[in-house]
Amino acid sequence: MSSNSASAPAEVFRRAFVLGLGALVFAAACGGEVPAPKTPSRGKRDILDPAELFPDDLDLVLRVDLGRMRAQLGPLADALSARVEEESGGEEALVSQAITRAKVVWIGLRAADAEVGDRVLVVEGDVEDVRPDPRLFRLVDPPIADDVRTWERNGPLGRATTARIHAFADRMIVFVTPIEVDSVERVLLKGPDNRRRDPAAEGLVSADLRARRLPPSLERRFPSIASIIGGLERARASAVMVGDALRVDAEITAGTGQAAGKAENLLRALREGGQGSRYAVLFEDIRIERVDRAVRVRWDLSSEVLRALLEGKLAAPERMQGER
Repeated sequence: MSSNSASAPAEVFRRAFVLGLGALVFAAACGGEVPAPKTPSRGKRDILDPAELFPDDLDLVLRVDLGRMRAQLGPLADALSARVEEESGGEEALVSQAITRAKVVWIGLRAADAEVGDRVLVVEGDVEDVRPDPRLFRLVDPPIADDVRTWERNGPLGRATTARIHAFADRMIVFVTPIEVDSVERVLLKGPDNRRRDPAAEGLVSADLRARRLPPSLERRFPSIASIIGGLERARASAVMVGDALRVDAEITAGTGQAAGKAENLLRALREGGQGSRYAVLFEDIRIERVDRAVRVRWDLSSEVLRALLEGKLAAPERMQGER
């Protein structure tokens, strides 16, 4: 395996990890304009569980326990914050303010086109005074649902811009981009979607992903990998601190035992390639096992490796040992 191909898993994992955390502070981004959303109708739906707010068209939902993260990561949280800011490319002031008050943050998006910007962001915490600038947002009256105050942004919108904000008393605030406005309104009016993603409420970070085929352009370039991914159904993962290490537990479910076997073989090949690369330190402690249609992965990352991963400074094992 070439050095470029060997480094790919490390870079993909780093980008995916930072994306999940960086999505917490994604700001209004430049892009094509889309029409402002229509004024909603009134309903009587009060949703208490944040996971119920995500429409089923969002195939990836992440839950980040910021309260626990701040307590357990210590100084590493500073490196994380700096990396998140760099990856996000800027901050929307109100979203940033909400996150500083957050205990738990949820982010829902479509994994295949995450960079486009369609998302739903839910912030739980002390957010009673986190309210939009009336020069930018107007209060919707009558409200969409009882006990929910809603604001919508004035004028034309970029695709990644917050188009609508829903506030649930003093405990929760929701930021919705334009494409997801109608879907979230439907959920508020009619109740949660049955096929929504629902990450486990545990650990520092947890995720629930509905597997989908790769875009046609990537399927043509990587037919073997596309075939394997096409046989998958779901992936769930959570990350917890065990001592000073971060432990990631993931379970990937395939449609058949044969498809699961192919996924297992791919993961083992990636691990083997990584262990023979300059990023070997990242792949030192990965365990993979298959049970019927499920492939389970346990990945332990020391605090030193985690910091290097977030800072984009992964080094050969001997170099990292010399820096300790």
